[in-house]
Amino acid sequence: MNTLTDRILSRAHELGFVCAGVVPAEPLPHGEAFRRWIDAEQHGSMDWLARTRDARDHPEALLDGARSIVALAASYHTPDARQRPGEVAMYAQGYDYHKVLEHRLETLAGFIRAETGQEVNARAAVDRLPLLERDVAYLAGIGWYGKNTMILNRDQGSYLFLAELIVDIDLERVGAPMKDYCGTCTRCIDACPTGAIVAPGRLDARRCIAYLTIEHRGPIPRDLRPGVGLHMFGCDICQAVCPWNSKAPHTRDWPFVGRPEVLALSADRALQMDQAEFHATLQLSPVQRPQRAGLLRNAAVVLGNTGDRRWIPLLIERLRAEPQALVRGHIAWALGRLGGAAARGALAARLEQEPDPYVQDEIRVALDES
Repeated sequence: MNTLTDRILSRAHELGFVCAGVVPAEPLPHGEAFRRWIDAEQHGSMDWLARTRDARDHPEALLDGARSIVALAASYHTPDARQRPGEVAMYAQGYDYHKVLEHRLETLAGFIRAETGQEVNARAAVDRLPLLERDVAYLAGIGWYGKNTMILNRDQGSYLFLAELIVDIDLERVGAPMKDYCGTCTRCIDACPTGAIVAPGRLDARRCIAYLTIEHRGPIPRDLRPGVGLHMFGCDICQAVCPWNSKAPHTRDWPFVGRPEVLALSADRALQMDQAEFHATLQLSPVQRPQRAGLLRNAAVVLGNTGDRRWIPLLIERLRAEPQALVRGHIAWALGRLGGAAARGALAARLEQEPDPYVQDEIRVALDES
């Protein structure tokens, strides 16, 4: 039978979505678990999550008269072409998924209006609305909750962007909650270098490399900097070790295939970017998210973690020239971590003229530890 719902899901696949389902716009099941997570302050400094803690399990509140949600997923699984040092997470190697998927959802909403001949009200959600998107995907059968908290699909793995279209018409339900196929596997938990997955299905964002290098705006806690490793923006470790991702196909969805300018963005190059170059290089890229200071902070940590003293002259030069205190502080840490006479001499010289108390403290600690 070629129902309206069938035609909508068919059009969604034509638009590039690899998974699709439909659920009623009803309260979602994990609202209380989300609120407990917020109450435990494991969301870190992502205050917008706390502000919307009581709304995220109520999709019906996002659109007047909401009746149904079209749940969708697009793959960003590409061959690993990342450069080192300074890895950029796979999801950010292409264009900004928000804009790409929101446009597709608007196209799908137009299709629904044309098919029904009605002025159907619709609202697109791609990681910007207060909505438990993984709950919607779970209820629609797109996947189950993996132990790393990601939605896992048996065919597509977890390298998935989730998207939803909330509409004010009744659509037949398509999909149902999927069985958990993680079994006894704990590879994601065991592989996390900062111990961010504190229990199966429970993430302490304050320890997560993705949070620390993207959402967190201040200094990265010193005890977690070594665990950041070579990750300059985001982290794929808990996905890369997952057996389900080893079987997942690579996407041909061109906006999400790695852009050369992003794949070539090494930590040493990033550390030398001024604001104009940062903006020009990363236009329409998720890598702009932490802003210039955040990205260069991360780049300094990466160079410190390489253990390669050939980066010391660059770090010394940037310690002298960098205008942002946040970046200078992490450069000081990197010099202390790499150590040696040249690094110590540069740190001591900078301490005599450094005006910022935070950076002064970073330099003193670096001198003590180098």
